[in-house]
Amino acid sequence: MSTAWGERLVMLHESRKQLYTLPCDQLFELPGRPNVIYSLKNYTVDKVVGAQECRSDMPFLFKAFETGQIGPRRLSRMLGDKPRTATIHEYLDWTVTGVEAQQEGEYDFSGFRLLVLLPRERVMWPAPGQYDKPQPRRHPKLGAPLDPLPGLMAKGKPVTAATIRTGPGYIEVPFVATHENKRGRGFGRCIVEAIEEVARALNIDRLLLCSTREESVANTWRHLGFKETTEEQLKAWNVEDSDLVHMQNTLQVSHGSSCSRTAACRHIRSSSTQQPVDSTSS
Repeated sequence: MSTAWGERLVMLHESRKQLYTLPCDQLFELPGRPNVIYSLKNYTVDKVVGAQECRSDMPFLFKAFETGQIGPRRLSRMLGDKPRTATIHEYLDWTVTGVEAQQEGEYDFSGFRLLVLLPRERVMWPAPGQYDKPQPRRHPKLGAPLDPLPGLMAKGKPVTAATIRTGPGYIEVPFVATHENKRGRGFGRCIVEAIEEVARALNIDRLLLCSTREESVANTWRHLGFKETTEEQLKAWNVEDSDLVHMQNTLQVSHGSSCSRTAACRHIRSSSTQQPVDSTSS
């Protein structure tokens, strides 16, 4: 391990600790969105069990990227003992479980949390006194400004999910997906607003999100306020290619987390192999 690489990794690890200060498995209101709530999830404690639980909780996240792609077992059978590249299946498992790099040249997947959007449960016929008192807020900087009334309850499993981690001055979002039966209903916009909430709570003013070059996907992110950037801008932000998790033929897109949404994106790498990014519309 070179000194420069080791020092940069230490710096990145320190910046990723910002996200650890926010509570997981708590429900938060999304201001202006009365029918959804959001939560942070941590699957990094046990790498094998964590990946299995995440796949069970939000299978659509994995399906969105893995459909049509060769899995690791099949690829190993095809190549035998020959060296092979990692598959999107492995990238997803390593991301959600936060696998750390062991040597220089490897991607470092540490520091990720899952931000999930869930339908909000509303009791149609509440019992007497059930709505007399608001539910205390779970964090002073997350959720709506007042204690929620009625209390927050989730109705079913997540409908949209994003993998996020903090870096020096930004939040990284390599994977975003919406359940295939829930697209076109505004959940894509809601998950971006939830990520912005997290960014503001941590005093971070930039989001970096990975997208494919497909025009339909790129148009979705443009509609949500993302614009194209240059290598010079990323260099000015002190973001190196190896700092971010990304796949072949993808774009790194970003925007400011303030209401004004100044944004950016850049082409990272081009190849004939495409990895799909969330095709949800806003």
